[in-house]
Amino acid sequence: MSRIAKISRGLATYNGRDSCIRITAYFFLFLYGLLNDIDKTTNAKHSWLLENLLIIFSFEQIAQIANSCRIISKNFATTRLIMRFFDDIPALNNFYQHYLNAFKTKTDKNNNKIPPKSMHPYVKWVTTINLFFWIMYNPCEHLGWLGELKIINVDDQLWYFWTNVAWAGGLFTSVILNLNVVYLFYNQVQTKAQREDDKNYDSSKVISKSQMNQAVLIAFRDFLDWCIAIHFMPEGFLWSAQLYHYQVGLIGVVSSLCRVHTYVINRQE
Repeated sequence: MSRIAKISRGLATYNGRDSCIRITAYFFLFLYGLLNDIDKTTNAKHSWLLENLLIIFSFEQIAQIANSCRIISKNFATTRLIMRFFDDIPALNNFYQHYLNAFKTKTDKNNNKIPPKSMHPYVKWVTTINLFFWIMYNPCEHLGWLGELKIINVDDQLWYFWTNVAWAGGLFTSVILNLNVVYLFYNQVQTKAQREDDKNYDSSKVISKSQMNQAVLIAFRDFLDWCIAIHFMPEGFLWSAQLYHYQVGLIGVVSSLCRVHTYVINRQE
């Protein structure tokens, strides 16, 4: 299959298209930040970037280009928000499936009880909290967006605050869960001989190196997104409101590239 065909198949999926839109939004935010914020990060009268751009463009043209980048970034971000408008049902289904697998006792056709899936209590509850944050994220974002458009009479800033809380919480718990996969991988390497001698050991619990590598990538990606989520929290909390636009854009581009890489690997598997 040609590269064009593979790209076309990827863009035909929700995750593939969302990843490309995400990269575009953060890339133009990065460009906007470079043109708009760079003077704020240097004590010089003009940065080297602006000095070189002024050879070709005037101040007014640079300001216009920066504003165009801001508008493009905002509209692509809004596009992603609209695409997430129906994510509530998948989020609820993921939570329900986790409940069935981790908490509920099932019965087979002969009414024999099947115990819940064996899972470490720590992993089970962190996963539950993670899924709860994503359930909370969607309606909060919907209410904030509808309030911003004046369609409903709610405090949009308040609901966007709770959206960021849910986003940060979901990302942080995701980082913990994926780092736990890395820990389990190295732990099983150390106990390999003991595991091979145990005839009752469940081989399905063995974590492959590719799974570990993917867990590292997802943890890194979600940590970058968590840094952005903290930036959008109310001022005074950690580094909230301390990042420049170009820094947020750069972090977002890197995390988006990690997302694309993960998506491509999953498609190949």
